[in-house]
Amino acid sequence: MNISVCSFNCRSFKNSIHAIDKLCDKHDIVLLQEHWLLPFELSLLNTAHSDFLSTGLSAIDTSIDILVGRPYGGTAILYRKCLADKINIVDSHESRITGIRVQTTDGPLLLINVYMPTNGDVTSLESYVDCLCQLHGLIVDTDACSSHPYRR
Repeated sequence: MNISVCSFNCRSFKNSIHAIDKLCDKHDIVLLQEHWLLPFELSLLNTAHSDFLSTGLSAIDTSIDILVGRPYGGTAILYRKCLADKINIVDSHESRITGIRVQTTDGPLLLINVYMPTNGDVTSLESYVDCLCQLHGLIVDTDACSSHPYRR
């Protein structure tokens, strides 16, 4: 099974919908970073292309009454509907990490979409390290192939 994958920092799903649609025309799986969608807007990811489904997480905390500034962050993975029976969503509970497990003829393949910005301050560095630890945990806990069968 050949799968074409691409990654795109869209800096707003809503403003990049035409570019995302074109990427979906050419690829089987599209990894998106910085979609800037609110939690209740994540269903919009399924409107990117008629042949695609999605999974994603929002980085926006809506528990406060007033949102200040523009929405930011968020990761998502779009995948062809014909692959749906071969894909399991990997729960990360971290808006910087979205993952899927794809069952291939060579065994399971783990695809993880990670967005890891940092501005260099202590709080940002702690978030970065925490994200690395969560990413490591996802990788260790998976049964995905650790090496390609043709690379020995």
